[in-house]
Amino acid sequence: MASRQAFTDSDTADEAVRATCDDATVCKRFATSKGYWKDLYIQYFARSVGDRKAPEINRGYYARVTGVNHLLDAFIRKAESDCQVINLGAGLDTTFWRLKEENLLPRKYFEVDFPTVVARKIHHINVFSAFSLG
Repeated sequence: MASRQAFTDSDTADEAVRATCDDATVCKRFATSKGYWKDLYIQYFARSVGDRKAPEINRGYYARVTGVNHLLDAFIRKAESDCQVINLGAGLDTTFWRLKEENLLPRKYFEVDFPTVVARKIHHINVFSAFSLG
C-alpha cells in the first residue's frame, strides 16, 4: 500500500492561492448583486451572495472588471476577433461567457488554473444549462 506524501510548504502556498478563487468569486457575486456591473453567470459559481462587503471592495472589483473588460474588448475588436486570449489563473471567471453573449469571442480562448479549480469549473458548466454552447 502506497503511503500518502506529507504536505510541503508549496502545497500550503498553493492552497492559499486556490482559496483566492473562492474569495474573488464571492466578492464579484456580492458586487453584482448590488448593481456594480452585470454578470449573468457568476450566480452559478457562487450560489449565495455571502456576507456584506465593504464598498471599497466592491469598487475595487468594479474598477478591475471594468478596466479588464474595456482593454480586452478593444483588443479583440482591433484584431477583428482574429486573436487568442489566454486567461492565466482564470478561477471561476465568467469572461468567456460574456464575450460569447456579446458576440465578441476571439478565435481561441484559453483558461489556465490549478487542476482542482478547473475541475470545479467544468462541473458547474456541465450542471447548469445556462452554459450551453448552442
